[in-house]
Amino acid sequence: MEGNGAIRGGRACSTRGLPQEGGTMKALGTALVESLEKRGAVLGQDRRAAIVRAAQDLLESNIAMRALQVGETMPAFALPAASGEIVRLSDVLQAGPAVVSFFRGTWCEYCQAFIRALAEAYDEIRAAGAEVLAISPQREGIEGSMALPFPWLRDDDNLLARKVGVAFELPGDLCWAYRELGIDLLKLNQSDRYELPVPATFVVAKDRSIRFAHVEPDYRRRPAVQEVLGAVQQARGPQPNLP
Repeated sequence: MEGNGAIRGGRACSTRGLPQEGGTMKALGTALVESLEKRGAVLGQDRRAAIVRAAQDLLESNIAMRALQVGETMPAFALPAASGEIVRLSDVLQAGPAVVSFFRGTWCEYCQAFIRALAEAYDEIRAAGAEVLAISPQREGIEGSMALPFPWLRDDDNLLARKVGVAFELPGDLCWAYRELGIDLLKLNQSDRYELPVPATFVVAKDRSIRFAHVEPDYRRRPAVQEVLGAVQQARGPQPNLP
């Protein structure tokens, strides 16, 4: 899928380092069907077609264009970390820009791959004066699942994701597909809604203005970390020369 995700500022998304099959990116619906069949699910032709159609509908939903754009303002928020600490965006921005990244959950291998990439680049991001905030609706199974140098924040019922415009409800056939894959979203998120954020990464300046936005309905695609780092450096602005 090309062009349905959005990265403002002319930056291109990257799949480098993310899980792929056969070195190519298959159509999202086709990849889901193949994953189900590998797990032993018996799919009739109607079910296969419905899953492919539901995945394609999401890719064509223009959610990337409905989300907050570069130049708009990130809502203020205060969210609980896995440790129980409340993290406020306003406190983080006092020290510098923030990389605000929405993830589906630790059960998503693509999310894990991008989180690891951010963790590997964390020293560079911090050296550029920014903090990373990872945000997910997942409530169960977070503690101890990943050792991260930055906070993992819980967005109960996707309330922040909705404000940002990156939340979506899964259609019935995708709900069925996730259950067959052993992913119980209602239990993991402790919610009564089959709702997730699409993967989205924003660089937010100290005044809460969005300087970089990558919103991608194909969950396998993420921004290149070096592009995020470049946006952080731009959001920080020119630094005074030291004598």
